[in-house]
Amino acid sequence: MKNLKQTIADIKNGVYDNRFETLYTRENINSARERYLKAIEEFKKLYGEDREISMFSVSGRSEISGNHTDHNHGKVIAASV
Repeated sequence: MKNLKQTIADIKNGVYDNRFETLYTRENINSARERYLKAIEEFKKLYGEDREISMFSVSGRSEISGNHTDHNHGKVIAASV
């Protein structure tokens, strides 16, 4: 875990650029920075800036049953990964 202020500075100074490139490609590093900074700013508004945080990236969700039926107004069982 890192101090919230230090994490913001690290993102702005490119400390995480290699990880962002691996996850999102070189072309998307700037948008990844912006997205993470926005998420951290929202966290700061809710919980204060005197916090330690950790960042994680996950694929989102996976359909357990009913794959793609959600696009056709059907039912699907999904879980976060």
